[in-house]
Amino acid sequence: MQVLRTYARVYTSNLETTTAALTAATGVRVGMQFDMPNGLRLASIGQILIVAGDDTILAPYRATQATVIVDDLDQFHAALLTSGADIVREPQTVPTGRNLTARLTPEVQIEYVEWDKAQWQRINAAAPSAD
Repeated sequence: MQVLRTYARVYTSNLETTTAALTAATGVRVGMQFDMPNGLRLASIGQILIVAGDDTILAPYRATQATVIVDDLDQFHAALLTSGADIVREPQTVPTGRNLTARLTPEVQIEYVEWDKAQWQRINAAAPSAD
């Protein structure tokens, strides 16, 4: 059970303006960018995940402060339940693999994602091996 990557989240109504500003400020290019079926637009710059959409689309997601990429979502789900976390969104299939969202404390909410092989290929990285 490992966290493979961690992304801080930035919410915006304008993906292009925000990615341009972050690229200029950090010198890091956009690593991945894609649209979700629900209307969200996502991009990453370094360890920042930009989540874009209008206020209505963003509303259900704003409470989530970070996204962690994990090697085994089912193991994390079990550990979260054991620890007493509140599962806000149960495990589900998403365009990048599978995810869930958990509230660890009243102030801390995190999205957990297990990327599928296709997502690892999209970012030109090797999928973690199942040891």
